[in-house]
Amino acid sequence: MASLAPDELLEENRIDIFQCLKNTVYAAASIEPLAGGQANFTYHARLEQALRQDRDDAASAVTDVLVKRGAPYMAKHPQNGLTTDRCDVEVACMKELELLQRQWVASNATGFIIRTPKCLFYDVETKTQVHELQTTASLRPQCREMGKALAGYIARFHSLGAIPPGNGADSMGRSNIWSVVTRSNDMQKLKHMINYEWLLDRVDQSPGVLQDAREVFVQVKQHALEELEGSSKNLTVIHGDFYPQNILLQAEPLSVGCLTPLYVVDWENAQLGLPAMDHGGMMGEMYVLWLCHGIEAGLWMMQGYAKGLATLLPEETKWRVAVQIGVHILSFWTFGREGPVGEFARQGRDIVANAWGKNRAWFETSELSCLFPSTS
Repeated sequence: MASLAPDELLEENRIDIFQCLKNTVYAAASIEPLAGGQANFTYHARLEQALRQDRDDAASAVTDVLVKRGAPYMAKHPQNGLTTDRCDVEVACMKELELLQRQWVASNATGFIIRTPKCLFYDVETKTQVHELQTTASLRPQCREMGKALAGYIARFHSLGAIPPGNGADSMGRSNIWSVVTRSNDMQKLKHMINYEWLLDRVDQSPGVLQDAREVFVQVKQHALEELEGSSKNLTVIHGDFYPQNILLQAEPLSVGCLTPLYVVDWENAQLGLPAMDHGGMMGEMYVLWLCHGIEAGLWMMQGYAKGLATLLPEETKWRVAVQIGVHILSFWTFGREGPVGEFARQGRDIVANAWGKNRAWFETSELSCLFPSTS
């Protein structure tokens, strides 16, 4: 745990990063804090000397990078401890995905190129990473294509981590991720807590709406625990924080007929888990854009994401995804909100209860019918 205030720690780490990078090709002329994020210290660094990636192309010169530093506590909440193993996990994921990038792009059949930023440098002692930095009326087709592309990308990542090391000719690349991710289950425990223990906490916070669903929530929580403890053959490496907040794209309008690069970031919470956790979290956040803010693009992206899963998941897994959508809405979107939360609680409750009971008739009339194409 740290004794300094978050702002003081941000400045202390900023100064220390200058020293950490000064004898590398990433020596910085300036380092400025970036907004956002809870766990890490992140900065925009302007390099002292530009790095040309292609010596025949001056436009490819790198002048700016993102610097990310992990500490054994949360940057915004330093009273809360956090394992630094997460930094090793993130770097292992990024390095592995960089190797696979060309192969995956070649087989891409959508209008989006989804990739992870390159990890250019990693100082393991100080947990300092240098990443490449992205420097640069949503339409229904583009939003749906974006959702579909995201589903396909993360599903391929799940496939990458589905087989433990040594099980087959294709397992060589999986070894690094598995060996790093399985060093600690701290992040796995954290994710279970904030999804399922928080789920039961919501009953106490909104008993009028949720009390009748308590028994279902208890069953869901117990099932999720059994998935982790008793069905390891079904586990794979998941992102763990696969939400729209961790998808970066250029600040430009989406264009028809043009490839749009997307960057999937924040891999530090990668862990062994069920793919439904990533899928349900992402779809839940997309749905919330519509439920909370009336943003139709959220609904369109969710529909595209569901289409991307259509042929990839068996129906049983789709029900598990639907459960997770409701869990996500309840655990995250009724927490700490000002004003009435009854409507969000009702929405989440109904999704969890009807998905747990596999109530197809209910889903046929809901906006989540897109998850089950035969009911649409």
